[in-house]
Amino acid sequence: MDQRGSRQDISTDYPPLMITEEHRRQLARFAAAVRASPHNLVSRGALAELEERHIPESAALAALLPSEPRGQHLIDVGSGGGFPGIVIAVVRPDIRVTLVDARKKKTEFLEAVASELHLDVTVLRGRAEELVLREHAGAYDLATARAVAPMVQLLPWTLPFLRPGGMLYAVKGERWKEELDDAQSVLRSLRGQVVATPNEIDPVAPDAPRTVIVTRTPQ
Repeated sequence: MDQRGSRQDISTDYPPLMITEEHRRQLARFAAAVRASPHNLVSRGALAELEERHIPESAALAALLPSEPRGQHLIDVGSGGGFPGIVIAVVRPDIRVTLVDARKKKTEFLEAVASELHLDVTVLRGRAEELVLREHAGAYDLATARAVAPMVQLLPWTLPFLRPGGMLYAVKGERWKEELDDAQSVLRSLRGQVVATPNEIDPVAPDAPRTVIVTRTPQ
C-alpha cells in the first residue's frame, strides 16, 4: 500500500492558466536561447520539440501549482536547460523560483537567460543532496522535478527542501506506479505522503504531464 492521503488533501480541479502575449514573447526568446546555446542543454530530439512539447508541458505543470498564498517559494531540482523552472518563472510571476543544477554550463545558461528575460530567479549550482544540508533544508513551499530520476532517488533529493506541508510536483513517465511502489520505504522515512497521482489529476490542458504530487507531513 502506498502512503496516500485523501482526495481532500489537495484540489485536483485547476483553473486554466492565462498565457499573455508577453509570456509568449518571453517563451519564444527562451526557446531561441536554448537553440542558440553552444552547450548540449537538451537532447537533439528535445530541440525539435521545444514549442510542441517541452514548453507547453512545463506551462501545464505551472498551472497545477497553487495560486494561494502569493509569493510561495519554489525550488526546481535538476533544472537543466530550464524545463520546467524557467517556464514556471515566466508564466507564474506570483511564485519565487530557485533553479538548481550541478553542471556549470547549465547554471551559467540559466543565469544568462533569466537576466535576458528579466526574471527574478535564484540559480544554485550544486548537487541537491549537498545543498539541502546547508541553509536550504525546509526552506521551500513547493518543489518541482521533471524527468530527473526514479522516485526512490528523487524523493531524498527534493522532500528535505520542503517545509512541513510543502508539495513536490514530480513529472514522471509511464512507469510512475512502479516507481511509487519501489519508493514506499523512502516515502515513510522522509515523512512523504502521496496526495495525487496522474490518474487523479484532471488535466488542465492536452499537454498536461503525468505528475505525482507528494506532501511532506509534520513529524
